[in-house]
Amino acid sequence: MWQSFLKNWRAVVPAVLLHALLFGFLVFSVDFSHIVPSGGSSPPDVVEAVVVDPGFVPPAPPPPAPAAEPDPEPQPDREAERQRQEEAAQAMIEQAQARAEAERQAREEARQAAEARARQQQAEEEARRKAEAEEKARAEAEARRQAEAEARRQAEAEAKRKAEEQARRQAEANRKAEEEARRQAEAEARRKAEEEARRKAEAEARRKAEAEAKRKAEAEAQRKAEAEKRRREELKRRAEEQARRQAEAEREAREQRLRDALAADQQASQMSRERAQYLKSIENHVKSNWTIPLRTENLKNCQVKITQTPGGLITGYRLIGSCGSEAIDISVEKAIEKSDPLPRPPSRSVFEKEVIVNFGPE
Repeated sequence: MWQSFLKNWRAVVPAVLLHALLFGFLVFSVDFSHIVPSGGSSPPDVVEAVVVDPGFVPPAPPPPAPAAEPDPEPQPDREAERQRQEEAAQAMIEQAQARAEAERQAREEARQAAEARARQQQAEEEARRKAEAEEKARAEAEARRQAEAEARRQAEAEAKRKAEEQARRQAEANRKAEEEARRQAEAEARRKAEEEARRKAEAEARRKAEAEAKRKAEAEAQRKAEAEKRRREELKRRAEEQARRQAEAEREAREQRLRDALAADQQASQMSRERAQYLKSIENHVKSNWTIPLRTENLKNCQVKITQTPGGLITGYRLIGSCGSEAIDISVEKAIEKSDPLPRPPSRSVFEKEVIVNFGPE
């Protein structure tokens, strides 16, 4: 038997090496990268390992030759057999790796599906709580509406009762008033009869007195008419004088308004020039701090909105569009930061809280 092993050792040794290689791969194919140390606080991850099929049997080496002394095998046949066994071992390793990767992907898909189910359950629970809150709010609103309706009904009933009571009292008061009026009318009729007799007795005396009074009244009326005529003439004269003075005042007011408008236009023009010079000084100040990158083939026109205080302190800025590249945008932002504080305005009337600075090819 020992002689047979010595004769066939080239076939036996590769088979033994193949089994050792497969066992080592199965042992070290377990993924220890996700195992959390015992002292850690993070939750343990899933350990990936390759499950070995207990029914898997690697191909057996070829049977030994008969006990009879065979002729020596040619060297090329032994080399081909060794290469074939190495290729079979490599194929087995690749199959084991493929199975391990498939199992890892299956576990990952199961984990993602479990997370999706948990998110779905959370969303359903949130929707249920929201629906319960809406139903509770609707019930409370309905209860308030019914309470308000009952309060209105009671208030209307009380108002109706008070109105009916007031109408009854008013009717009684009207009846008493009519009775009092009738009594007073009868007394008035008696008084008038007596008064008529007295009036007739006095009528003649009054007629004479009226005639005298009429004469005096006509004389007084003549005097008053003349006085009224003089008064109206004086009023007319004063009115004409007042109209003349008012016309003169209105003319002077129009001339003053014209002078004021001209002065305002001149002031607005001066303010516009000062504002333009102020904004130009800000733009020149910022651009003097702008270091343009060496590569400017992508440089294009852009704007920066700067927010400032009346003292020129920059409180914020924002690029309106890109200036061509990230490097150019960064250079513009650095120029803004280096320009703090900005030039102060010549007066508060030309101050602009938000200033637009243009950048681009010169």
